[in-house]
Amino acid sequence: MIVDVVVSARNEAPTVGTVVEACLGCSYARQVIVVDDGSTDGTADLAAAAGAKVVHREPPDAGSKAHAMEAGVAATDADAILFVDADCLYLTSAHLDEICLPFIDRRAAMSIGTFDYGFWNWLVLHSPPTTGERIIPRWVFEAIPPEKLDGFTIEYIINGVIAEHRLPVTARVMRGVTHRTKRDKFGRLEGTIETVRMFWDVISVPLRGLVRFRAYWYYLRALTIEG
Repeated sequence: MIVDVVVSARNEAPTVGTVVEACLGCSYARQVIVVDDGSTDGTADLAAAAGAKVVHREPPDAGSKAHAMEAGVAATDADAILFVDADCLYLTSAHLDEICLPFIDRRAAMSIGTFDYGFWNWLVLHSPPTTGERIIPRWVFEAIPPEKLDGFTIEYIINGVIAEHRLPVTARVMRGVTHRTKRDKFGRLEGTIETVRMFWDVISVPLRGLVRFRAYWYYLRALTIEG
């Protein structure tokens, strides 16, 4: 099975290089594709220097994580896609190997890794996953209708496809891994506003009928927590 890594990145110069290095070291990855989603800070150059294939999205089309991921999938013929966020801190190849292994062993149709929140890990592992670190079959992403490819809700939409097909899922904590928050990127005020906006978009997914409420029940029934 061929696995390619897709990293969507918008102004992630501080971390994209080390993320690409971790992805290139993943035992199961053929190549790393970074989708530069209209960056203005040298993200694309740093990704290319680290060894990634870079796909560019320019304004006015740039600025949607879902469409950046779509562009990455379109740039590969791989059977499976390992999605990784460009703002991860302390991510290693070993973390990515651990995520991929249940999928490669066919114990899971989707395998995810969550950030390390310490005491709260038990809650995060049992919640609908919003993490960007996940491996899925190519067909799962391609099954998403175009009208549902919308910004930061894409992880919830992927969850919905997996749940509606009653497919097995594994989840694990990526020990020691965190990420640059929106407050780190935009400052305290603007970062807080952007964080609230992002979580509202995610929470409103079932309210807008993009994913059925019962899909969470299907997801939990198919979930195995590992590690």
